[in-house]
Amino acid sequence: MTIATALRAALLAMALAAHAADRPENFVQWREGLASSAQPKADWLARAGEQKYEVLVNLAPPQSHGSLVNEGAIVGAKGVKYVNIPVDFSRPTAEDFRFFSEVMKASAGRSVFVHCQANFRASSFVFLYRVVHEDAPVQETWAKLQSAWVPDRVWRRFVEETLKAHGKSAELL
Repeated sequence: MTIATALRAALLAMALAAHAADRPENFVQWREGLASSAQPKADWLARAGEQKYEVLVNLAPPQSHGSLVNEGAIVGAKGVKYVNIPVDFSRPTAEDFRFFSEVMKASAGRSVFVHCQANFRASSFVFLYRVVHEDAPVQETWAKLQSAWVPDRVWRRFVEETLKAHGKSAELL
């Protein structure tokens, strides 16, 4: 390997690391135009529009630890549509998912960013949306969810029941 090739490789690695460092924690890119993460910091939210996100969905209740009181104002000032769906972490409901699905359908063709405190609610809801409404492959999409977290008993049951309610059968490994 030449010195120039090694230098280019090192610069590329540094650029990729810098790009990854600019993302919120526990970031998952589900497909082009759809990503999720843990709670972004205020400076990242202020740049959400610059990163081409047109809709930001927050699934954490406003009183959740680490939530930003003015999150809607931060992104709204930059022209990004903001929706908060306060999902109770210990009791996600079919109604929560129905509302999320309606927001996602209304956002068709737009770049959407979904988050919560740790990307547990968000990754679970995005997984379900992708499988139920976009016919994404279950196992591949489940693996992506598991890159963010391994759902606990409550969330695994919620995911399985939601899939079943929408006529999707899956053996989640």
